[in-house]
Amino acid sequence: MTSEYNAAQRLLHKVKQSVSDFELGKYNDELVIKGAIAQDLQTLGKRIPEYRIIGRQESNERKRTLMLDRASTMTDEHEQLKRRFEKLKQRKTEQATYEENRQELFQRGNAGGSGRAPMDTAINMDTAGEDGFWGRSEQALDGYITQGLASLDNLREQRGLLEGAHRRILNADSTLGLSRSVITYINRRTTQDKIFLVAGMFATTICIYFIVHYFG
Repeated sequence: MTSEYNAAQRLLHKVKQSVSDFELGKYNDELVIKGAIAQDLQTLGKRIPEYRIIGRQESNERKRTLMLDRASTMTDEHEQLKRRFEKLKQRKTEQATYEENRQELFQRGNAGGSGRAPMDTAINMDTAGEDGFWGRSEQALDGYITQGLASLDNLREQRGLLEGAHRRILNADSTLGLSRSVITYINRRTTQDKIFLVAGMFATTICIYFIVHYFG
């Protein structure tokens, strides 16, 4: 049981690290890392249900509860990683499309201005510094936007994990509330049984008294 859980945890940690590397651009080939992450997510999606089945077959109630809780936690993390990976792929595709369009427009601008008079060349030289400034500013803004989106994805992932934990706490509270109701009902029945017992003893004593008094 522990070996299956440890194997799933190692794979989960590997996927988290790979997704973080993919987000930060720490890879040599985008297609390779995307394929590796997709394969690991698929494998993890199979191992978690297998671990849950083993947990349901556990005879010890405490261990069974622990294993099922672990399976639920891993399921939430797996779903969060899948959503985060899909968002990252979409964002990188949009960024690549944006860069291609901008490069195409830049090339068209250079091609259109290649036949102009020497005065245009002088004007371009005068404005080269300004263009460089705006280019650097645009790159900095792109970096800030990318960091902001990454932070937003992390916050959404943490929110999903907290919601999953909240659901499990509510389920546990419902179970405890049912237990308290049963205990209250048992205590009430115990009190009623005591009253019936005392009343029965009292009635029996009176009956014995009259029997002895009249027939004794």
